[in-house]
Amino acid sequence: MLQVRCTKKVQDALGLRQADMSGIKETDSILGNWYANLFTVDRRKTLIFMNERTLLSFIVYGMRKDNITDFKEYFHSGLRQLLMIENIGNEKIEEILAQYETIEFTRTDSRAVLGNLNDLMDIYKYSIQYNGGLKECDLTSIICQMNRTPQRNLGWSYSVEILAELLKMNRH
Repeated sequence: MLQVRCTKKVQDALGLRQADMSGIKETDSILGNWYANLFTVDRRKTLIFMNERTLLSFIVYGMRKDNITDFKEYFHSGLRQLLMIENIGNEKIEEILAQYETIEFTRTDSRAVLGNLNDLMDIYKYSIQYNGGLKECDLTSIICQMNRTPQRNLGWSYSVEILAELLKMNRH
């Protein structure tokens, strides 16, 4: 099971009411839970997802009111693409995605992690604009670069290094 810790913007975009929100729980999935926020770049609504354990992140753009309800599909396809970019084997990708078949939505619960998410969001916006906007930039390269930026909350390690350690510890 996946719990997505949603900012108020995401809650509003998904039309989530207080009754729709779950209580915060720990997960037994390999990567843990994810944070989500919504921002606009090139006049397109863009979802940013960030893992709470590794600070690994990716974005999905082109959200509209009529398609944001496909949240689970956006998350799964974005995560699959990210893991493929990072050369994670298909078997491990399928194992990770299977752990995220059920999605619950919660509020954010960590100011430190939310701070990381907001910093990453600002850097994504800047990087996309600096590289010519969504039509011109190499989004794959930007996502890779973001996950190879030293993170203070990770002891100045890279998100991809923490991902590799988690996957190594969870070999069967």
